[in-house]
Amino acid sequence: MEQNTPKFRLRLNLFDGIVLVLALAVAAFLVWTALKPAAPVQADPTVQDTVRYTVRFRRWASGTSVLIQPGDQIADNIKNYEIGQVVSAEAVPALVQVLDHDNRRIVWAELEGFEDVLVTIEAPCTVTDENTTVGGGYNLRVGALAFLKGEGYMGSGPIISVEQGVRG
Repeated sequence: MEQNTPKFRLRLNLFDGIVLVLALAVAAFLVWTALKPAAPVQADPTVQDTVRYTVRFRRWASGTSVLIQPGDQIADNIKNYEIGQVVSAEAVPALVQVLDHDNRRIVWAELEGFEDVLVTIEAPCTVTDENTTVGGGYNLRVGALAFLKGEGYMGSGPIISVEQGVRG
């Protein structure tokens, strides 16, 4: 008589196959993370510095620029970041672009009854390769529109200059 020994057969249903594939994927990932070389740690390339920047507050009523005094603390009007201290404020004529119908071009004209105020602000900053940041999170970029407030006034306008490394 022959001995009937059943042969080993692996019978997997769909669920068993999915569990097996997932287990093999997790095992492969763990082996890969354990064997890959560690990435070199680089020092954080941030530098603490002082920055002086100028913001053009646009279209203020004539004479109201006297509200801005050197020494005023300035904050961002949207997120309330303290972003520096006023160094100087200068009133200049407010300019707007108008259409010159005779020559068919756009020209700059003075806006009667209004003035622009050039406010220079100084603040400690953090400088990285990508950004100059003041007040813990306010990024300075020339051309960016700033919405700022001081004691008794608010203004908005573009940042027209940024000068890093200013002392005093």
